[in-house]
Amino acid sequence: MKSKSIKISAIVLSFLFLIAPMFIFAQTIKNPLGGPQNVEGFISYILQYVVKIGGIVAIFAFIYSGFLFVQAQGNPDGLKKAKDFFYGTCIGVAVLLGAQLIATIITGTVNSIRQ
Repeated sequence: MKSKSIKISAIVLSFLFLIAPMFIFAQTIKNPLGGPQNVEGFISYILQYVVKIGGIVAIFAFIYSGFLFVQAQGNPDGLKKAKDFFYGTCIGVAVLLGAQLIATIITGTVNSIRQ
């Protein structure tokens, strides 16, 4: 289970650090449908919705972890499961907010380099 989460984390981090900057440095592409007019704006636009949806999922995950704590009724195995789920939810929220922070930092850095 942990090796799977490590692999997923490695894939996400490699995307953020290796592939995402290539999109930011891409040429300006005009969007025929309106909305963001460059790749940087498009990534920011998509990331806003990912964070909103992730926030909603995180709220339900925290509620479910609270339900697991109540359902455990002092059972050590149930409490361990509830704690693991809670910690996993906290890590997921940190990754979600960290991705937004990293994207904001990269965008700000690229914009300052362009000027």
